[in-house]
Amino acid sequence: MIVRIMGHGQWVLEPEHLIELNELDRILEDAVEAGDQEALANALTALSEGVRRLGVEVPDDVIAESDLVLPDLDASLEEVKELLDSTSEYYGIIPDAEEELVEENEETTAL
Repeated sequence: MIVRIMGHGQWVLEPEHLIELNELDRILEDAVEAGDQEALANALTALSEGVRRLGVEVPDDVIAESDLVLPDLDASLEEVKELLDSTSEYYGIIPDAEEELVEENEETTAL
């Protein structure tokens, strides 16, 4: 999975990385539900740092389509709420780790 952090680049993540990122995503959702801009900013920062720490950065000279785009770190509550509303197939912004791991296992088995 390729994740773009708006204004910062792209990182490749493995499905198992989503487990940790799902926890950060839940914190982000809680901040939006509570209407807490400061908690949202902290959650976006933690999520961005998690992607950078766990992923492998895509070189700037490589053009790759992103599977997922994280909002700017200074995104407003309303912007993130709209994004959350548009990702109904996911739990929050990050896809559910269990579904991604099942899909990876099915692809491996098929080979």
